[in-house]
Amino acid sequence: MKALIFILGTILFLSNCNNAASNVQPLNYKNNVHSVLEHTTNTSDHEDLLIERAVSSNLAVGKPSYASSTDDATNRPARMAFDGNSGTRWSSAYANEQWIYVDLGSIKPITSVVLRWDTAYALMFQIQTSNDESTWNTVYNNYSGNGGTNTIALSTSARYVKMYAWQRATQWGYSLWEMEVWGTVTNPPSGPITVLDYFRSISGRQTVIGIHNREPNSSPAMQTNRINSITGRWPALWSGDLLFTSDDVNNRWTMINEALNQWRGGSIVHIMMHVVPPTQSEPGNWDGGVVSRLSDAQWHDLITNGGTLNRAWKIRLDNYAQYLLYLKDKGVQILFRPFHEMNQGVFWWGGRAGSSGTAALYRLTRDYLVNTKGLTNLIWVWNMQDLDLNWSVYNPGNNYWDIFSLDVYNGDGFTIQKYNTARSVASGKPMAIGECATLPTSTQLASQQSWAFVMSWAELTFSSNTNSQIQALYSASNIITKDKLPKFV
Repeated sequence: MKALIFILGTILFLSNCNNAASNVQPLNYKNNVHSVLEHTTNTSDHEDLLIERAVSSNLAVGKPSYASSTDDATNRPARMAFDGNSGTRWSSAYANEQWIYVDLGSIKPITSVVLRWDTAYALMFQIQTSNDESTWNTVYNNYSGNGGTNTIALSTSARYVKMYAWQRATQWGYSLWEMEVWGTVTNPPSGPITVLDYFRSISGRQTVIGIHNREPNSSPAMQTNRINSITGRWPALWSGDLLFTSDDVNNRWTMINEALNQWRGGSIVHIMMHVVPPTQSEPGNWDGGVVSRLSDAQWHDLITNGGTLNRAWKIRLDNYAQYLLYLKDKGVQILFRPFHEMNQGVFWWGGRAGSSGTAALYRLTRDYLVNTKGLTNLIWVWNMQDLDLNWSVYNPGNNYWDIFSLDVYNGDGFTIQKYNTARSVASGKPMAIGECATLPTSTQLASQQSWAFVMSWAELTFSSNTNSQIQALYSASNIITKDKLPKFV
């Protein structure tokens, strides 16, 4: 099923150290703080608690930042050096004596500072630290800087960390893509945690791995089991689908019962809806059903309260809600993606940009399932495909989704441009690779740390990756398989 969409998608997209804080004006910054935790589990009964453990983390991401100057307060302020985005930068005025520093919020153990210079780098600079923003201590000197990436090992504790430069290497000022402050987090939250809070907590550090189990619904763990047979590990995320054929519709309860089994076994549950439009009855077909197009008049009727298709869709939602309410009653939290690839125009729901387009159907569906049916156990996933980078025009509204996910099928793969665009669109919320055929490597995920989960698509996982590639990813230290998950509440 996804092979067709993969092909169609490809076609569619060929100071010096004595400066006092009272003299510093804080520049605007994005409050995008990432907390980090590791844990151990008792896999025999999964009645585990998160265990406190020191882990390494970039402590500076999204923290308040200050600078002596900037050559462009709009596009290159201080905060750009601490946003975790390798495509944005801070740039100073064209003068020798300049500085930039970050407020970590409290005194933290620091193990290293990483400076990622643009072309305009410092020939001579220091790393300074302070606990009061007044008295600064020099912990590192460099009198022969050569730009690039400087990884500076430290063993200290501080609240404020500054890069102070006094000699430029070029005619410009100083410019940093990123200034990272690495240290240990030794007091993460303990005890059971909600699924959404868990994704928030691992963002910027580790990535949950999962796989979709598409048709047949009569065998809803087939792909998950195949992963285990290859890797000896279980995916942390199990995904199922309501689907549309007669056999799959008749086996929806089989799929739902597997969702409950997966949840009770410690997995994160994800459910999708490849279903036919409300102009048709269920069951239905792929061609002419899931892959079809409503007229503009039909679409208007669908998204207009009281319309014929609007009423038909809500009756359909009543049917779908019975399965989701059953899982709610059993305490299952569900990653719910009702309309995947909202910019993919081959689907009856997709390819309609703007507030009255696909986003309107998303809002209608969420409002009905949450407000009318009481489905408060759903974690709403807004999903796009990498057909282009113009995703914001499909945003149903930031209050309508919890996680942004991107399906990566184009041949250019997991580019930094897609990653940075996703970070911008997610606006501090968790983000994920919603689907892929070719899996990212653990190295790629280490350099794009904000992906909270990766879900590969069913059989494409095995046709697009070798067993050794799958094994390497599932055994990587930055990848979370089921045995590494905490207990959810």
